[in-house]
Amino acid sequence: MTARRPQDKPAAAGAATDSKLSELAIAIDRLNLAMDAGTSVGWDWDVRSGKDTWFGDLKTVFGIPSKIYNGHVEDFHRRVHPDDRAQAWQAVKEAMQHRSPYAAEFRVIRDDGAIRWLAAQGKFYYSPDGQAERMLGIAVDITDRKATEETLQQKDVELAQVQRLAQVGSWQWDPVSDTVAWSDELYKIAGRDPRSAAPCFGEHPQLYTSESWELLRRAVEETLRSGTPYELVLEMIRPDGGTRWLIGRGETQCDATGRIVRLHGTVQDITERRHSQEALRESEERLRLAAQAGRMYAYEWDRKTDVIVRSAEFSHILGLETGPKDTTCQQMLNSVHPDDREKIIAATNGCTPENPSCRVRYRVVRSDSSVVWLEKSAHAFFDGKGMVLRMIGMVADITERKLAEEAISSMNRRLIEAQEAERARIARDLHDDIGQRLAMLSVTLEQTKRAVRGSENDFGNRIDELRKQVMDISSGIYALSHELHSSKLRHMDMVNAMRGFCMELSEQQNVDINFCHKDVPVSVPPEISICLFRVLQEALHNAVKHSKERQFAVEALGTSDALILTIKDAGLGFDLEAAMKGRGLGLTSMQERLKLVNGELSINSQPMHGTTIHAQVPFMRPAKAARAAV
Repeated sequence: MTARRPQDKPAAAGAATDSKLSELAIAIDRLNLAMDAGTSVGWDWDVRSGKDTWFGDLKTVFGIPSKIYNGHVEDFHRRVHPDDRAQAWQAVKEAMQHRSPYAAEFRVIRDDGAIRWLAAQGKFYYSPDGQAERMLGIAVDITDRKATEETLQQKDVELAQVQRLAQVGSWQWDPVSDTVAWSDELYKIAGRDPRSAAPCFGEHPQLYTSESWELLRRAVEETLRSGTPYELVLEMIRPDGGTRWLIGRGETQCDATGRIVRLHGTVQDITERRHSQEALRESEERLRLAAQAGRMYAYEWDRKTDVIVRSAEFSHILGLETGPKDTTCQQMLNSVHPDDREKIIAATNGCTPENPSCRVRYRVVRSDSSVVWLEKSAHAFFDGKGMVLRMIGMVADITERKLAEEAISSMNRRLIEAQEAERARIARDLHDDIGQRLAMLSVTLEQTKRAVRGSENDFGNRIDELRKQVMDISSGIYALSHELHSSKLRHMDMVNAMRGFCMELSEQQNVDINFCHKDVPVSVPPEISICLFRVLQEALHNAVKHSKERQFAVEALGTSDALILTIKDAGLGFDLEAAMKGRGLGLTSMQERLKLVNGELSINSQPMHGTTIHAQVPFMRPAKAARAAV
């Protein structure tokens, strides 16, 4: 063996030391590079002196423009966010006391005010007497991760809110393990406790009706086989026995190789919508049946496009079995009877935002030249400027009703004509026969009185009384015959006939009737003059009999297109509805007479507030009618 020289040992030891220092330097460099790359800092804290050395990416974490910072532990404590100091320092104390690793997440405030999140881990080193001497550790900047977590948490909250508002739940299913995960909203839809485990797919037959489960099972099998998404309408059974209608959607999730690893999807609660749709369908069906039974069709008119959309019932009513469902307003007007077109236009133009509804009757000439009567009831919708946007309504075939009304009107006309003829006959008999006979009886009594002149005065007085009674009876019969058939209407105009009747009734009943007139033409058709004269008679007789009033006002007024008769008193008044239901034969008679001449009757009366009766009959003056025809 070769003896080693004494100086060889120190040289070898020095080489070893240099090698270890070199390795340490390399390790420190690597640590610094790793800390820079990971945005982290390390610390070396002398517990006894409080000296604290920081190193690493201090600029990013603390805003310190240096790789190393020598300071005091209080410098670190001061930089920790006030809300996190207690929690971070408590973790330090527990690690020191229990000789356990230190771990904590907290925020620090940089010198420029920015906030960074750190995840710190460390370890304490102790002296032989058990006292903590030193703490080494590293803190990684997790600000970006925290921001991502907060964003995800916010997204989860927003997703939960969206699911709640939309009544949509989400789910995931691992086919291999048959593990199912539900969102909170899906638990709510299913009526189950969110703290319980979601039912596995094998338990799903109990969640749905048999028909819905069969649909779901086949859809899931097809999705697993082909990867095709599905969408189904399902009926779910809740634990309380109630059911919910759902739209279930599902699709696949695949791994990098394209293998299906799970299914996920959504469940939307459409129970209320389903019920509303069913109610709407039932309502539409009832409307359709009612439209068929009542021979009606619905329509909607868009003013901007002038398009009218009609329901299917229109074709049968209008005799257009092969006609288009849609038309235009102008095309519709072309089929309307020429005499009724202006009436429809006026009714439509008369709609306002304050009074958006209208109703009008008109005739339509069908393709086979037959005529049908229609009644349109419509409602208009307006924009902010008061312009019509659209109109919806119903059109009813009232041909049979109009024919019945015309038949009734014709019958009423014949009855009234027969009544007038019978009145005239009775009036003639009263005037010509009974009246003449009473006159002869009066003459005979006068002759008898002369023949017994000089006899007892008592007998003569009795003859005078008899003669007076005969004259009273004769006057009453004359007045009655005059009311039954006024000769004034045959020999004078309507105004004078009315004035004469008012004067006669005033004298007979000892009342004051103020008659006035304005712009009433001399020539009025007989049917109109008789109608208004009879209304005057009926109204005044009722007023004199029931109002307990002694003063009455009568006005006859002529306008450009009508004759108006008004009878007014300030008496007791009456309940119109009760009168029409009860003893209102006089009122009914007035209404029926006016209908025969297309007139209208309006009555305004309240108990203790008098009565006003308006009778209005359309009447075009001959001169104006001639001008209108030009």
